[in-house]
Amino acid sequence: MDPDVWSEADLIAEYQSAFGLDNPDDLAAAEGAKDVIAERVRALNHLSTLLAVTPGAQDRLEMWLAKPVALSLRNVGLLSLADLVNFINVHGYRWHNRVKGFGNQRADQVVAWLRMQYEHLNMLISDSVNEPKSLRALKTQAQTTQYGLAKLPSPGHEPFGHEPFDAAIRDRNALGQLSLSRLNTAAMVGGMGDMDAKGEFRSHMANTLGASNDLEAVTAWLERYQDKPSTQRSYRKEVERFMLWCAQDLKKPLSSVNAPDCQKYRNFLRAVPGLWIFPLPVPRSDPQWRAFRGQPSPASQKQALVIIQTMFSGLCDAGYMVANPMRALMKGFDLPTAKIDIRRSFTEAEWQHVLRTLDGMPDSPERVRLKCILELLVSSGLRLEELASARHSHLRREHLPELPELPHAWILTVTGKRNKTREVPLAEDVVRLLASHGREFMQDDQRDSDTNDLPLIRTLHASVARWGRVQTGGREGELMATPLSDTVGTALSAHGIYSVLKRFFVHAAQTAGAAGLEPERFLRASTHWLRHTQIRNALVDGVPIEVVSELAGHASIDTTSIYSTQELARKVRAVVQTMKRRTLVDTAAE
Repeated sequence: MDPDVWSEADLIAEYQSAFGLDNPDDLAAAEGAKDVIAERVRALNHLSTLLAVTPGAQDRLEMWLAKPVALSLRNVGLLSLADLVNFINVHGYRWHNRVKGFGNQRADQVVAWLRMQYEHLNMLISDSVNEPKSLRALKTQAQTTQYGLAKLPSPGHEPFGHEPFDAAIRDRNALGQLSLSRLNTAAMVGGMGDMDAKGEFRSHMANTLGASNDLEAVTAWLERYQDKPSTQRSYRKEVERFMLWCAQDLKKPLSSVNAPDCQKYRNFLRAVPGLWIFPLPVPRSDPQWRAFRGQPSPASQKQALVIIQTMFSGLCDAGYMVANPMRALMKGFDLPTAKIDIRRSFTEAEWQHVLRTLDGMPDSPERVRLKCILELLVSSGLRLEELASARHSHLRREHLPELPELPHAWILTVTGKRNKTREVPLAEDVVRLLASHGREFMQDDQRDSDTNDLPLIRTLHASVARWGRVQTGGREGELMATPLSDTVGTALSAHGIYSVLKRFFVHAAQTAGAAGLEPERFLRASTHWLRHTQIRNALVDGVPIEVVSELAGHASIDTTSIYSTQELARKVRAVVQTMKRRTLVDTAAE
């Protein structure tokens, strides 16, 4: 109990309330009636038991913090110690400004206590709480320039022998921070083996990638997927992890990896060491960054190994390697097949709560844009990347003689996975919303145009400022914050759309409990939940499954059938009815 908040009288009252002693006379009577020594021993034993309890990440704040402190934190949606650690790490420096009633001293005490409990919580407080982000960025830039990987020297030259440089390169933690583009140089400097060395399985012949080393070969192979940014990003992440592991654990180049090595990597993925993991999304320049955000699931392990096998197959087909060491490993693969979780969708009650939360927001351009995103995704089932790349020029009015009751229909042409193009009908109300969202960005000669190249979902403000030293007259000037771009109304990226929705769902979760709903489901919700919701609702409304499959852009109708729960409902109903009949028969027989 915080002595700064509770008076002595309050402390005595709490003590008396906890142990049932109403006044000092009761205490004297109790001591006279019982063996004082025995009572003291019992009290010490009880205290020892309490002190033996260690904090856990899922413990409620009230178990370890004073009531006023826990109440202040609960008012911002924090319930457990894990929530508090994540909140501090996300907001970083001055995190306590978001908590009413928190000052610098109290915030420092909370952070100090949480750091003392690191071993029990298994959660680390980021160093970002110690200083502003702008100052950390300048320090990181200075360290990178002086000791970092951007200007690594040739082997055998300075700054070998410089202690900070050696520690940064040779420390096990430092390797987890390297990117694929810096891996080759870092491997040579750090004593992890020459990545340019002739691998055991490298071909002696010319290759179609034009590569002379492993890094060039992998980079050229990844360039094949530049038209598929999501695929390329996923492939790059897994290949980068694998090459980092080869450099650190195997001390050999990629082209020397054999089948037993691949088995070792599979075992590594099953239990990734803690040194490779940091749970929060931080920039690569942040010292906390690691190659993994958490222990990969079995399905993620399988995907990682499939991607590595695909890479080796590509290098073999290009003539860079003569064998694929992953091929033998994949024959006995027994990890589960990834399956769509159709429960990741909103029920009717949850969707109504989403709409009520949206209606409760103040009228603003942000609210209009958010409503556009929600209505468009839940009515069309677009994927996130498809929505981010959609333009007004992809919309057209179509006259349908088969539907005389409709003067025209709005059709959005979408290019999705595997460059598959499909046409998605949009409701008139949704199109009007999109027009309302974009009208303030249109030029006067565009306002009445149906075919312009404006993105459907756009930015509303200039980009966030970035801190840095401004060059003036060839010299470094003062520290200033300058926006990356002053342009407003450009396409909102897929990451931006995702972030807008996640913030809204967190807001909806705060009132979900009062509406009789599970807040946790709203905290887990994402853009793909809206796609799942649209597909399930279409099937429930009786839309033919082949039509739903085509509108969703599924490669196979088997994928769409996963969303259909009618067959499962019939099975459950049949079993329940069978059990009821059996019960009636058994009762009649008795």
